[in-house]
Amino acid sequence: MLYKLYPPFLVVPEEQDFSDAWESFCFKILSLEKSKNNLHRRNPPEQGVDLYDTTDKIAYQCKSVESGKSGDFNVTQAVNSLKSALAIKDELGWNTYILCSNVNVSGSAENKLKEIFPDIIIKSQNNWESMCEKYSDKVERNFNRLVKIPSERVVASIKEEIYDSYSADLINKIEKESYDIFLFTNRYDTIYKVPVSPDFSIGQLLNILRIFFKLPESKQISSEGISVSLNHSIMFNKKKQPLSKSLKEVGIKDGEVVTYWTKIIWKDNFELRTDVMYNMTFEMTQKMFNKEERARKAIEIFQSEIIKCFKKFNKQYIK
Repeated sequence: MLYKLYPPFLVVPEEQDFSDAWESFCFKILSLEKSKNNLHRRNPPEQGVDLYDTTDKIAYQCKSVESGKSGDFNVTQAVNSLKSALAIKDELGWNTYILCSNVNVSGSAENKLKEIFPDIIIKSQNNWESMCEKYSDKVERNFNRLVKIPSERVVASIKEEIYDSYSADLINKIEKESYDIFLFTNRYDTIYKVPVSPDFSIGQLLNILRIFFKLPESKQISSEGISVSLNHSIMFNKKKQPLSKSLKEVGIKDGEVVTYWTKIIWKDNFELRTDVMYNMTFEMTQKMFNKEERARKAIEIFQSEIIKCFKKFNKQYIK
């Protein structure tokens, strides 16, 4: 299994903020590692100590990098937390200080920390990945599934579903140069490793994804009098990307995480005509006016159909 220690790969369903998710994940791993129930999460203000082992007198500070990139590690924040922990060292009684990071900390960052406290211990990405291997059955729920899509599947889909001149252009691009990106969707808990060409436009990538997943484009939910449809976009670095730009132009490189974002749009189909309303029962009239509730139910129905599409797609690759 692939253990990438940042979103959308790493998930802690009980937490909303990734810094809290990372602290919770560290607590889980450390609790599995220790035989005694002596580890505690500290309530704010933590003063540089997120987790504390009251028996072995170990203070833990959990520092996360949401991008998963070592270069984004904020050593200034880590130094400030370390200084705060040192200020309460005698009061709390800790003897050992461990920094828990989801990325590998650079040598220069480590030196800055050791200037403040030479005995600091740093448990970084490699350590946690090893722990995930050790407790694979326990951490399985904390990682979204990864589905690898072979390049042959991409080419075959293009040939089967797209008209000749357009498909020939896409195939030439992917055969000329390709690399893998990690594709995440806001509708399902799977990450897809997809081969793409850097010369694909964002619009072309969206067309291929529509072919893959065959999501319903629009639907009339007659029971609720609501029409629903999907709006598709590609998000990268938390920004919606323009359809005309190529992957290369927007900076999507090998191994980048890209989000396939779909938004459900709804429209009320009831026409509030007095001649129709005159002949309606009180219950029917009440339902007609409560369009937000009808929309909520319609979206739930539509969402369940979208999930079925992803499940059907995944069955091809998950045995």
